[in-house]
Amino acid sequence: MGKRVLSLLVILSVIITLFSGCFGPKADKSFSAPVLGEPTSLDPQIADSDSEKTVVLNCFEGLMRVNDKGELENGVAQSYTVSPDGLTYTFKLRNNAHWALFSGHSELLGDNYKETFDINVYAEDFKFAFDRIFDSNINSPYRELFYCVDSYEANDKYTFTVRLKFANENFLYSLAAPGAMPCDREFYELTGGKYGLDAKYLLCNGPFNLSKWVEGTSLRIVRNDDYVGVNSVKPASVTFYINSDEAQIAEKMNSETYDVAFLNKYNYDSLEEKDDFNTLSVENTVFSLVFNQNDKYLSNKNIRLAVNYACDFSSLKFDNGDIKRAVSVVPPCCKVGNAAYIDDGFGSMLNSFNAEKAKNCLEQGLLELGEASVELNIKCSKEYENVLKQLVQSLQKILGVKFIVSVTAVEQSELEAVMRDGNYSVAFYPYTANSVFAADFFEEISKSSFLNYNSQEYSNLLKSIRENSGSSQKLKELCMQAEKILVSDAVIIPVFYEKSYFITSDDTDGIYFYSSGSNIYFINAAKK
Repeated sequence: MGKRVLSLLVILSVIITLFSGCFGPKADKSFSAPVLGEPTSLDPQIADSDSEKTVVLNCFEGLMRVNDKGELENGVAQSYTVSPDGLTYTFKLRNNAHWALFSGHSELLGDNYKETFDINVYAEDFKFAFDRIFDSNINSPYRELFYCVDSYEANDKYTFTVRLKFANENFLYSLAAPGAMPCDREFYELTGGKYGLDAKYLLCNGPFNLSKWVEGTSLRIVRNDDYVGVNSVKPASVTFYINSDEAQIAEKMNSETYDVAFLNKYNYDSLEEKDDFNTLSVENTVFSLVFNQNDKYLSNKNIRLAVNYACDFSSLKFDNGDIKRAVSVVPPCCKVGNAAYIDDGFGSMLNSFNAEKAKNCLEQGLLELGEASVELNIKCSKEYENVLKQLVQSLQKILGVKFIVSVTAVEQSELEAVMRDGNYSVAFYPYTANSVFAADFFEEISKSSFLNYNSQEYSNLLKSIRENSGSSQKLKELCMQAEKILVSDAVIIPVFYEKSYFITSDDTDGIYFYSSGSNIYFINAAKK
């Protein structure tokens, strides 16, 4: 009897073991994901849009990489040391990091490319990447990110040294950014200026390599079988589908077309069955009134301040009860060092409602411009039309007949186009952080071409921020000084914060993001 029971238990154990594998997430699956807009180039040293960075971060690997906990781990670097003064970083590279070759490379490398091309990734490839970052002819968007770098060299095949001008506690994280990915000089030169413009003109060393790029439709990346790293590559492939606006992405998540997406609150709210998704939210957006300083009236600081002081946001009524009033130009997700920029004792950095100051600034501005009145139009996305109309009523009540303002509501994609073209006077615009660091957010504002904001004082302060990146306390002080300049110049008026939502289908596992919607990683992705 005992033997019979034991046999039954053994059989039951085997059955459970067999079936447990059927229900858990499995490797070797294919995934679908959206990207917003067509990449212009997948050259890591110039990749700047969200779609470009998403593909690059999955197809390349730098000295360091970010894991699913948001922590740094070794990439191509096997180990590293930092000098006591925090200025010299020495990286020892793995000797088994390889470039991924496929048949399409034969056009550049010849039919015998597998025998003739050296697939090893060397320190020289990182040196060449830095050469390109600092090459003024390339105009890399990563030049300011590595402003702290003084010199760099490939000491031997597997040793790379970087010396900094000043300590930077975020330097290692910078080495996981697209611009710091290696670049093989021989292959780059063979492309004849086409590097990154097609799969056959791209040489990848990361978990995946680009296998197909159909213009206007999709990009497909496949597992790099030559990849050896801290983690193994679980998925077989990922296909990135090109979308023209975020509303399309929400619709296709509803229809289970995609496995993952990064959505703003408006599009997240449009999802029909939120329980069908794994969701992680991040408060990374600050909706603000943005002034075009090329505008006839808004080039005048007093006119901008008049609008600022006349804004009584406490009277606004929102359909969404989850609205959190802004106290800073910077969204709450941003930090200085390891601490939140907006901490418990932060207070408000913004100008308070003051009707008397608003009227005085308007009169002074009109006098300086030689105008009898001001006429402005505020452009916004359709979901915020009612809120802006409430605000306009308040503005006109305070500033009177000399201040004429209207509201034009458009689709979000059209608002983006309007901002790019500079065809606006005032816009109600969502500034979304592309980094978790407050200092980077102030850099982003300085690069916002649609603001047309030029301030030598602000530029000098950004330089000081870069040079003091090794001290969290000093860095926060400088960031707050930068914010005071933006507020006193009435460059933008923050109104409220909003969350973005990272969602994955409930039958997936292991897809993660770091810092922003462009930093989505698929190396650990599995599917039931």
